[in-house]
Amino acid sequence: MSCESCCETRRTQQREPLIPTPLPERPWKRVAMDLCEHNQHTYLVLSDYYSRFLEILDLPSTTSSKVIQKIKGVFARYGIPDEVVSDNGPQFSSAEFKDFAKQFDFKHCTSSPHHPQGNGHAERAVQTAKKILKQDDPLMALMCYRSTPCSSTGYSTAELLMGRKIRTTLPVLEKTLLPKWPNRAVVKNKDSKEKIKHAYYFNRRHGARALPVLQPGDAVLSKLDHEKSWSLPATVQRDGSTPRSIIITTSQGTELRRNRRHLQPAPFQRPTLSTSEDNRAAQSHPSVSVTDTVPVNQSVTSPATLAPSQTVTR
Repeated sequence: MSCESCCETRRTQQREPLIPTPLPERPWKRVAMDLCEHNQHTYLVLSDYYSRFLEILDLPSTTSSKVIQKIKGVFARYGIPDEVVSDNGPQFSSAEFKDFAKQFDFKHCTSSPHHPQGNGHAERAVQTAKKILKQDDPLMALMCYRSTPCSSTGYSTAELLMGRKIRTTLPVLEKTLLPKWPNRAVVKNKDSKEKIKHAYYFNRRHGARALPVLQPGDAVLSKLDHEKSWSLPATVQRDGSTPRSIIITTSQGTELRRNRRHLQPAPFQRPTLSTSEDNRAAQSHPSVSVTDTVPVNQSVTSPATLAPSQTVTR
């Protein structure tokens, strides 16, 4: 254990090993969404986890009501997914969006705050959307994207979502436009191999390694990537709803959600005694205050190696 001053000035922790997202069982089962800006305009980007099919929608404003209105239009075309993944933006964390998720009967999952890697599929979709919006004819560029085979699956996003190739400006035989679903086992196998390869190079490039597991009651220090020091003391309460997401409580009683990378064990743990234990300690040692800080040696166990087929880190 390091001293308190050394812990506060320690640099940001290294990245943990990437956990590839498994391919859903069918198209439009799990959808990621995020907002992006281009030329002072805001767009809503939706991407299907199975097919990588992309929707780019112009937003007149970023209120929850406008975002929900655009999402309803997409759901009218392709149906309601089982799960929607987003960040913790005010548009998605409002009570209005919670009511929308309940009304349309889909699960809303959010990534860890201040941790874009936790919503990597949406972040990658935003990068693709920005490249499309930079073209002279964005709609033509979007059509080309949807008709081009994806390197991870070997099929175009339109084929995987709709079961057919779409007609573009390129000459094509009529028989190639007939509906034909790709072999799902082949798609899943190729996608899995590509994701394992990507995770291998990511972990090697960033020197990624697993961080020690934190247990409820552990004293920790918190620091986000843009902050300079580990200056926020807190206590671990429980695991969050997604992998590597942890709920902590600050000394002021505020409950926060943080990724494991933004937390490190505090140099000293302060054990909490019950009221009866406090009274017994005061009677047996009247000259010693039970509130004094007592260093406690802790043993930290390393987590088991994570399989690459588990869900994506958030």
